Amino acid sequence: MKSSWIFSYSMVLLLCAVGMCSCGYLKNERGQDVVAECCGQVLTVDDIRVHTAGFSAEDSARIADEYIKSWAIELLMYEGSHRVDSKKIEALVEDYRRSLYVYEYEQLLVAQRMSQEVPDSLIQSYYQRNKQHLILRETLLKGALIILPKDAPKIDNLHRHLSTLNKSESLEAVEKYVYQYGVGYELFVDEWKPAESVIACMPIELADLDRMLAKNKLIEVKDSINRYLFQVVDFCSAGSVMPLDYARENIVANILGAQSKEFIRKTRQDLYDKSIKNGKLKRYEK
Repeated sequence: MKSSWIFSYSMVLLLCAVGMCSCGYLKNERGQDVVAECCGQVLTVDDIRVHTAGFSAEDSARIADEYIKSWAIELLMYEGSHRVDSKKIEALVEDYRRSLYVYEYEQLLVAQRMSQEVPDSLIQSYYQRNKQHLILRETLLKGALIILPKDAPKIDNLHRHLSTLNKSESLEAVEKYVYQYGVGYELFVDEWKPAESVIACMPIELADLDRMLAKNKLIEVKDSINRYLFQVVDFCSAGSVMPLDYARENIVANILGAQSKEFIRKTRQDLYDKSIKNGKLKRYEK
């Protein structure tokens, strides 16, 4: 019973601290309220508040208690770890430190000495050789999405301009119409977008999209409030090869990645060969 009372009282104090109440907590040298002390380290209200912000009082108390426990166990385990072989730890730390320096130096050399430009011919070649690996997992669309009130006027005129959306005068007419009557409008005739994100605001199912695309380049649906028009400029179905302009960014990244690996390999080999020639590296044979 006594231990339970102490625990409850501790939690009240903890809640006071997290809630920024003045509960007579010990202050550190910077004037911060100290929630816990272990192995010469202190945990303050500010340290706890970062993890409890936005939670209810009950959840905050639970999170704070778990955090204090985890913090204390980590320190206690670290204190006990001083009995392990420190030379082994230092060797591991030094190996890791050296690896970090080498990695950062390699990245610096790549940035300074290797061109980041990839010719279109190389991108085209990569695309043709790797089409079997560039398969879409989702349908992509290019076009214009327009949301109108259900009773919007002059729909036939809008249909006509949408059918020639690649012409600047049609595009201007559509934008003028949407500005006057529209609820929402998104134009992406030069940019691929996942179909799922495009139809998320339309009352149609993704499973029905391919069937609708096969019938018409203008998808038009209604609900009780709005009329939705999506003019398809281009589309690529899931399971087909990615269009080059969609795959380009990943292709460039893959080419540069392969080039940087080869650059680093050659740089390492050149450095090794040079060290043998100038006597910096001496190898002794049996």
